[in-house]
Amino acid sequence: MIVVVDTSALLRLFIPDGPIPDGLTRALREAERGEGGLLAPELILPEAAQVLRKKHREGILSREEMEELLECILSLPIKLFGHRALVRRASALAREENLTVYDSLFLSLAEAKNGRLITADRALVRTAEKLELL
Repeated sequence: MIVVVDTSALLRLFIPDGPIPDGLTRALREAERGEGGLLAPELILPEAAQVLRKKHREGILSREEMEELLECILSLPIKLFGHRALVRRASALAREENLTVYDSLFLSLAEAKNGRLITADRALVRTAEKLELL
């Protein structure tokens, strides 16, 4: 099964800000074994790095922890996709669903690949349910 993971869900693996979304651990294990497709827009990397930087500035993570977590994220078996093919649909979804274009990139990729979205973001969950992407 094709699974698109967003930044909020991915970071739950490393920073316990809430529960790990259903299906994420399984999707990651399958991707590690080459049995499933775990996808994300390239945006996931700078978004994750920014959250780690923020946690470091807040004193939650040391510099070493921040750098180690970034290396862990970079090593995950997530297939990354550029934004050019996704941005038109993402822009339309953002307008229609009152989301950011950034968040809508994840929805757009899930639609384009006939996959399901794993997210910890409530607004994205609502829209993904509406679009039958969960």
